[in-house]
Amino acid sequence: MKLSVLRLNIPQAILMHTSLLAAVLVAPMLLCADEARADEQSWSQRKCQFYQSFRDQLQTSQDKSELGEEFLKSEDAFVASGCTGRIHVCPTTEAELDYANKMSLRMMNEGATGSFLPYSCAPTD
Repeated sequence: MKLSVLRLNIPQAILMHTSLLAAVLVAPMLLCADEARADEQSWSQRKCQFYQSFRDQLQTSQDKSELGEEFLKSEDAFVASGCTGRIHVCPTTEAELDYANKMSLRMMNEGATGSFLPYSCAPTD
């Protein structure tokens, strides 16, 4: 039985092996990156669900009339953005500050960082 041998010149062999090695090394990284993006997206969605649930609970237990129209409108816009928009919800009354503090504590207890929360009175550009 005669075996045929694939004859490649050295640069072709190096290129083929390098390409194969790159594919073997890069493929798992791409899969991990996709999985990390999916986890990150689902974590963002879960944080927003927590936020909406806590908001509903607090607005039921607290007199909603104590919260100003602008405050509620801004918070609604934040939720409508999927809790990802950089929308400033500025507590200007004691009741709004109390509400924002309660929401902040509940969200942080669920693992959300302060940067997730919309509460800020910084001027918008």
